[in-house]
Amino acid sequence: MRVTGKVFWMPKKGNSIEEYEDSAYPFDSFESEASEFKCAVADGATETSFAGFWAALLCEGFAENFELKELRQTWNTAVRQKELPWYAEEKLEKGAYAALVGLHLKKGRGKKNPFIVEATGDCCILHIRENQMLSSFPLSKSEEFNNSPALICSHEFPSVDAQMQKQTTKGEWKDGDTFFLLSDAFACWALKRQEELEDVANVLQNIETQDDLNRLVEEERQLILDDGRPAMKNDDVTFLCVTVCS
Repeated sequence: MRVTGKVFWMPKKGNSIEEYEDSAYPFDSFESEASEFKCAVADGATETSFAGFWAALLCEGFAENFELKELRQTWNTAVRQKELPWYAEEKLEKGAYAALVGLHLKKGRGKKNPFIVEATGDCCILHIRENQMLSSFPLSKSEEFNNSPALICSHEFPSVDAQMQKQTTKGEWKDGDTFFLLSDAFACWALKRQEELEDVANVLQNIETQDDLNRLVEEERQLILDDGRPAMKNDDVTFLCVTVCS
């Protein structure tokens, strides 16, 4: 099984690169020959402490098969070594939060090649075949996005963990299939574009460089819709494209 991919990202408009709080794994363009392959995108909740670091841990943890308990220990050990003002210490006790979507590709023994997607929150994966969108998971419509998605917390809070709502779906990939893993603002825009113009597969396939992503996102952030809102919400954007062949 041959897997190739590219990763591009942008912070919120007005924010520096250091303030970017999404993540992806791998975080650079890649090419792999393997019987299995895993990748992920996560969106750190801006209002929480060290959310970008938590998002990065979740992505790597999914791809490298780390347990959530291990990731929480890593996050807590690292952030508590930092010298922080008292108000930041208080915020730290509430933990960091992030949404996550992960893709697991496998080379089948027969004609069928399986994939599994796991997701918590509103990062999404779009499955593309022959320039047509087959599915989107865990959300499939732009209207399903809201301001309170289920998230994964860096602390073990029973009430929060009970609402994590990890969702899983399975399917089969064929030669040349592409999967786009997108953080929430980009995913919401992509689904709305598909609903209105049914061309999102072509638009996403044409993102070949960082400049391509920059131009698209800047244009859509500036485009004001009839309801007075921008076509794309001003949020961190992460784009991970994976193409698989047997």
